[in-house]
Amino acid sequence: MKKLLLLINPVTARSALTPHLIDVIDCFEKGGYAVTTHVTQRKNDTQDTVKSIGEQFDTVVCAGGDGTLNETVSAVLEFGRKPKVGYIPAGTTNDFAVSWGIPRKPVQAAERIALGEATPIDVSVFNGRPYVYVAAFGAFTEASYATPQPLKQSLGWSAYIFEGMKSLPSIRPIPMRIEYDGGVVEGDFLYGMMSNTRRVGGFDLKMREHISLSDGLMEIILIRRPDNPADNPKMLGAVLMQDTSSEFIVFAHTKSLRFETEDAVSWTIDGENGGEIRKGEIILKEHAVELFL
Repeated sequence: MKKLLLLINPVTARSALTPHLIDVIDCFEKGGYAVTTHVTQRKNDTQDTVKSIGEQFDTVVCAGGDGTLNETVSAVLEFGRKPKVGYIPAGTTNDFAVSWGIPRKPVQAAERIALGEATPIDVSVFNGRPYVYVAAFGAFTEASYATPQPLKQSLGWSAYIFEGMKSLPSIRPIPMRIEYDGGVVEGDFLYGMMSNTRRVGGFDLKMREHISLSDGLMEIILIRRPDNPADNPKMLGAVLMQDTSSEFIVFAHTKSLRFETEDAVSWTIDGENGGEIRKGEIILKEHAVELFL
């Protein structure tokens, strides 16, 4: 019989998963798995548990938000024989799950894992730290980890907007130089992300047909500050329309990149605090893990 480790983040998954937990475990059992369940007890417990015992299992399933998935994948990457990864999304916005069609209903997600085939996916690594779907800086990025958990749970993704609006008066452009496969881009940017996602912050990306989780490429999206304040409405219009032909938006694909700023910049990585960083490198590991989508 195959072995499955089910990791549950009680902070994010309690309300969504609890009414369905027996059905979820039953679904895995019917799929031929012997299930071991662990409820995480502290920060980084998911990653530590997978590192400790995850290699003993055929499949590791995490129930929680995108941060819980990040911890799981980060730990699995270190193994020689990597278990397959399953995800039962139970966070606030669940950008990764919505991007790639993972069911948000726990039993349906479990069925997809128990009966489906895993897909090799790419994983990006930011200065040695793996991430699954997005590393970002600039406007609104701090809102994802600064928003109090009770506010997230009560308001959903609109909580991020509420928190982000409070940061608008303090938004400053960030001078940055980025070297990537297609060349070099420099400028003063209001926002930037290096991602493998079709959705971020609860918003779908219109360029989704040009984004794949398994093509060996990550996407760069940057928003330039207009040199002339009179062009601010044009910039805002381009952002709202996601017009990648606009002079204010940079959209490109790359396997790796290097960046450098004048001062340390705050980053968010898969919705968590990524620290303040002045220079670094992001590389993409192609088909790094197998995930049930």
